[in-house]
Amino acid sequence: MHNPSLKKKPITLFAAIILCCLFTSMADSKSILKDVRINQSDGETRLVLDLTEKVKYKLFTLNRPDRIVIDLYETDLAKGLKTKIKKSGLINEIRIARNNSRRIRMVIETSEILFYRLSAIPKNSNPNHRLVIDLKKAFEGSKKLAASSVNRKKFIVAIDPGHGGKDPGAQGSQVIEKDLVLKISKKLKKLIDEEKTMSAFLIRDNDSFPCPGNKKNCRQQESLSERISRAKKGGADLLISIHADAFSDSSVRGATLYALSDARKIRRGSDYKVMYRPKTKNNVRLQSKSSRKSLSRLTEDDLDAQDQSIEIGKHILREMMKEVRVRKKTPREAEFAVLKSTSVASVLIETSYLSNKNDEKFLINPRNQDKIVEAIVRGLKSYSASIRKELAKK
Repeated sequence: MHNPSLKKKPITLFAAIILCCLFTSMADSKSILKDVRINQSDGETRLVLDLTEKVKYKLFTLNRPDRIVIDLYETDLAKGLKTKIKKSGLINEIRIARNNSRRIRMVIETSEILFYRLSAIPKNSNPNHRLVIDLKKAFEGSKKLAASSVNRKKFIVAIDPGHGGKDPGAQGSQVIEKDLVLKISKKLKKLIDEEKTMSAFLIRDNDSFPCPGNKKNCRQQESLSERISRAKKGGADLLISIHADAFSDSSVRGATLYALSDARKIRRGSDYKVMYRPKTKNNVRLQSKSSRKSLSRLTEDDLDAQDQSIEIGKHILREMMKEVRVRKKTPREAEFAVLKSTSVASVLIETSYLSNKNDEKFLINPRNQDKIVEAIVRGLKSYSASIRKELAKK
């Protein structure tokens, strides 16, 4: 009598052999990260990942601290490969770890916000597949704009005392923001005008709410646009917006400097992108759909102005730290409307928190106001000197 089980056994055995070979093949096709190499040249840093096979990968950036993160899928680490690499060039540290069973995660902590470019290079004559990450400082493009500013007879600064008129701004127990920042702004103008290489003008010099044309009243967005317009009409190289902050948590204190940065691909004859993540303040987005659309139309000069904004901000903040408690030691990126003055470099300074009693007491003291404006002017002079030094090398 026919026994069907006799025929099934060879088939089952054959299938098992095929499956075993298939799984072995799949395991063998998994890529191995063999080496991580770092090279430096002319202030730029190149990171090279050597892999045995082509891999699927994902790259994104994070801040606080500034990081580039690369996920490598279906990849193993070579035996003996270092999983922690110390500072080299523009890289502070590299950490490598298995994120899950399918993915290795590499975290590249950088010295600051940088331009980055990733290239995937196939094997060809080289025994390895390579992922190449090129890093360079994000402010090289601002040299042309900066040079045109510092080589003129005067570096012109537009000073915008925040709020004004119907808009009081933050309210402390002893002072309101619009009055305080007007006092500080007038002191800043006076000190800048005493410098031979700089001059300043105020966007508002009284308790008024800047509006376009002869309007006596306007919406906040119109007022913000008018402030930018006045800065441009005055031929400003830099717009400084002076504010005093407030927060529901009264323990929060310290000065903050903001500058605008952009996440798009940078068109400077290269495919570099800039590390950036859109920021929010108090969980509210700082830009509208229309402003996002306008960002996509920025020219190269506009991008240079944004680069210059962050670089100027660094110099100002470095000096402010000597006189004032600060919340963060580097400029923070934000999309405040007054910062989107595109072709004019712009920074916004929150001098401290009126919601904090100690900060308010500090700010209403005239001598401390002098310290703040003196620090800002020292920062501007330091920035100008750094550009002149850079130009002297060429």
